[in-house]
Amino acid sequence: MTLAERIGTHRRGEYPAGRDATRAELDRLFDEALIFKPHMSGSEWAEEHGRIPKSTGSESGPVTLYGYQRGLMDAMCDPTLPLVTVLKAARVGYTRLATLAIGYHLHQDPTLCAVAQPVEDDAEEFGATEIAPMLRETPVLAKMLRPVRKGEKQDSATFYQLSNGALVRVVGAASDDAFRRYSARFLFADEIDGDGWTPGAKTQGDKLKLFWTRGETFYNRKQVRGSTPLLEETSRVWKLWLASDQRRYFVPCPQCSEHAGELSGWQYLDWGGKDTPHGLKWDLNEDGTLKSVWYQGTCGCIIDEGSKAWMDERGDWRPTATPKTAGHAGFHLWTGMSLNANAAWPVIVQEWLEAQDDPANLVQPFVNLRLGRPYRQTYGQEIKPTSFLKRREAYGAEVPDFVRTLTLGGDVQSGTNARIEGAVWGWGAGLECALIGHFVIPGDPAEPDVWRNLDRLLLRGFKRSDGSEMRISAAAIDSGGHHTSETYAFCTERRRRKVWAIKGKSEARGARTKVWPRLPSTKLGSSWYMVGGNAARDFAYGSLALVDPGPRFVHFPVVPSHGSRPIDAEYFEQLTREKLVVRRQGFTEWEKPKAAHEAGVCFVYAYVAMCGLQASSGRYVALGRMPERDEAEEAAAEPAVEPSEPGEPGSDAEAQTTDAEAAAEPAAASAPPPSPSPPPAPVYARPQHSGFINHSRPGGWMSRGRD
Repeated sequence: MTLAERIGTHRRGEYPAGRDATRAELDRLFDEALIFKPHMSGSEWAEEHGRIPKSTGSESGPVTLYGYQRGLMDAMCDPTLPLVTVLKAARVGYTRLATLAIGYHLHQDPTLCAVAQPVEDDAEEFGATEIAPMLRETPVLAKMLRPVRKGEKQDSATFYQLSNGALVRVVGAASDDAFRRYSARFLFADEIDGDGWTPGAKTQGDKLKLFWTRGETFYNRKQVRGSTPLLEETSRVWKLWLASDQRRYFVPCPQCSEHAGELSGWQYLDWGGKDTPHGLKWDLNEDGTLKSVWYQGTCGCIIDEGSKAWMDERGDWRPTATPKTAGHAGFHLWTGMSLNANAAWPVIVQEWLEAQDDPANLVQPFVNLRLGRPYRQTYGQEIKPTSFLKRREAYGAEVPDFVRTLTLGGDVQSGTNARIEGAVWGWGAGLECALIGHFVIPGDPAEPDVWRNLDRLLLRGFKRSDGSEMRISAAAIDSGGHHTSETYAFCTERRRRKVWAIKGKSEARGARTKVWPRLPSTKLGSSWYMVGGNAARDFAYGSLALVDPGPRFVHFPVVPSHGSRPIDAEYFEQLTREKLVVRRQGFTEWEKPKAAHEAGVCFVYAYVAMCGLQASSGRYVALGRMPERDEAEEAAAEPAVEPSEPGEPGSDAEAQTTDAEAAAEPAAASAPPPSPSPPPAPVYARPQHSGFINHSRPGGWMSRGRD
């Protein structure tokens, strides 16, 4: 067909229509495919594209962030902030924000992401239960999941690769190979106070820095690290947060801030404390149950729980310090900021009150998990030994009236000044304790006369103010140093009288194990108990830091029992010579000095003997509770464990006790004057609350009842 014939077959109007269609397609290409995507902040992406998977919590579906979460999410996705440190509590939504930030970097800014958990098991669980559901149920990410072709390596719980080239891998920091042979621009380090982040003897050094080197090839690398803090002495996240700009979430007061339009009245919500005029405050009913809770603002206004959502929506993260490294943003989140129903102010106060029933075990979890703060263990080291001289008091008898049982802690020494030292301590409700006397029995422990003198001390009676006598209920004598065989022989013959030989466990790297074992160790007819020395010292020396009488408080006599050494400055020097030190690897352990410290170890061993009594009978377990516990409850307590053999704890039906051990409990202190009437709040019942507040706590006070 010629050209003229071909042109003749065309119909009129086809050329203009085709030209217009081509032009429209080109315009659409430039408007959609070739145009730069508008920049989205982290919070905008989370609320537009983010999804809460069904398998990761009580809620599912589209994401709606709290006010304080938006600012943190934006910082996690801000390329101008290379370092973000989050000091966090529980119930604040941090894990959800972390997974959303990972999703943002996979979709909006496709890059290589790495997540480091403390150990490999944590890494596998995080990848399987957090990362995988997020990829499957977030629409913009699900369509980028690459199909696995024949011969290709399939994604695992710790490795995911998307069709746009982005990938995420999850590793365990404890593994020696965790930070080798890969690169990543976005680095997320989780729970950095966990043991897995502690460098071992053969590692290359600080693991967080090793993780940071995985992004050295990227000019815009970014690391987010967060954790619930543990101990102040060893907390990594706490030290990093102190080096940041220490941002706080400032909120307006609903009463005096003119609806967030004025700077006056802005403040960040805080737990407060007994010595601060602001923070959470509460009132108790006469029976000790929680009556009402409110927040006392720094502006002086009383704020009720119903205003928290209004304040949260209008809040703003503000730096409160100058960072040591430019671009290092730090965020502190505690449970009282959250709008979760289980994070309501009355719920938090209720948990604090319940922690006072067992301060040794429950106060630290409250400080870490609710306040998001590291727990400070002073162990009495901040108290000068001479200050104890002012605390000595007149008992009015050899044994104070609050004491219900006596224990002895013994230490055996050899050499030129061979001797046995034994300290008799009395224990009352809440393990409030009093030194009765510290006795030094001179002579070579290889000689029988020395042990006979110790036996006389164990059988001796100590008088109370009513004229009755108390005898020692249990004794723990150290057998791990000198004259081990003689100690075994002495204690084995008297084990029906609860005279126990003890030996400290080998606790590597500052490990804390149970003070009293379930069963004794035996060999050739001798028995002894392997005790947890670190935990025993934590409790005993920690009690020295308390400054107000009550549970765990330590009393000292002006005039000790007859035959005791003087309770003078030298005694208190010995009592406080053992120090808690922080090793380079990040753990803490007790350092034993070369100078004499028998006063301290005998105190610790007397507490160990008390733990042995608690393992033998529920009556002694009840003694560790608060003073207001009903004595009928103690009388009904059953033995904690069954005896393993005749003569072991719990088998001696003829243990020496007196009626004085059931003496009346100390009277409650008078109540302080009431505070101004607070706003009404929901009543949260708390059966059998003692109303006692431990003055060694990091914060909190009550306006009525005992403080």
